[in-house]
Amino acid sequence: MADKVKNSVVITTYNRADYLRKCLDAIAAQEIDPTTTETIIVDNNSQDQTKSIVDDFIHLHPHLMIRYLLETRQGTSFARNCGVQNAVGEYVFFTEDDAAPFPDWIKNISEQFKDPTLMCAGGPIVLDYQGQPRPLYLQGDLQGLLGGFQLPYSMPTYVYTWTEYPWGGNMAFRKSIFSEVGLFNTDMGPLGQKRLTAEETEFIHRINQSGGKIIYIPAARVRHFVPPERLQKSHLYRVALGLASSHVYLTQYSNVFMKLRWYASDLWFATRKFFVLVLVLIQRKKLWFDDYMRFWIVAQRLYIRFKIDFLQR
Repeated sequence: MADKVKNSVVITTYNRADYLRKCLDAIAAQEIDPTTTETIIVDNNSQDQTKSIVDDFIHLHPHLMIRYLLETRQGTSFARNCGVQNAVGEYVFFTEDDAAPFPDWIKNISEQFKDPTLMCAGGPIVLDYQGQPRPLYLQGDLQGLLGGFQLPYSMPTYVYTWTEYPWGGNMAFRKSIFSEVGLFNTDMGPLGQKRLTAEETEFIHRINQSGGKIIYIPAARVRHFVPPERLQKSHLYRVALGLASSHVYLTQYSNVFMKLRWYASDLWFATRKFFVLVLVLIQRKKLWFDDYMRFWIVAQRLYIRFKIDFLQR
């Protein structure tokens, strides 16, 4: 039956057994022929009931092709690479253990892969607060720090810039592209408390540089569950610091001219963000924390660059 498989759905998981059950239920509800799709759960050393949850799910859904893999090397990138290397489908889909794709997710993305030059696809990630009231400081753009993602397009649209690349909870690739540009960078990606993110951004950028097309599909939606602890400002700061560190990692050059270029860029943006923050504070705008975090992230990039170049020698 493996020769009929077109789609390989990879779910990487670490100690989120309760959410994983919801994710698997969403995969089982996909509006597709089940003989065309396999689901690969990559357990990245979970210490909870993950294995038994998967075993129960396999028992309850004998008509689905489901495989459980254990990846002992800790890190999301290692787990994703394990899924890719074991996938047999022509297209590899990724979602996360605390997410639930909408029923037409695979169908909507698969239709776009009829274009043989398309190498990467993704869509919106809709936050599900599970009935929790959102704090005021999460009414604006900072929802992106919780994993929310949406572009201002109403139709499938090709994208070319870092800020528009699909996010890890909702992305798919033509499997052949991994042979061309390599796997996910294992120096990046969440690892325990380490938040060096953007490993998917770096990978998709390689696809873009190779000439492969990338598309955003508004109808290919994934729901992302937000647990109570992520509503705390401490979580936002941790994620924001990871974004700042990731930006520095992706723009770190040995060339002196390029170093100075990024110092100047960050200093310019930090200055602009600072004056915007002062203005919104004077105007007493309710969403002033959005502007504060924008300034804080860029200021952290400057500090991280300085620490790498001068304090760690």
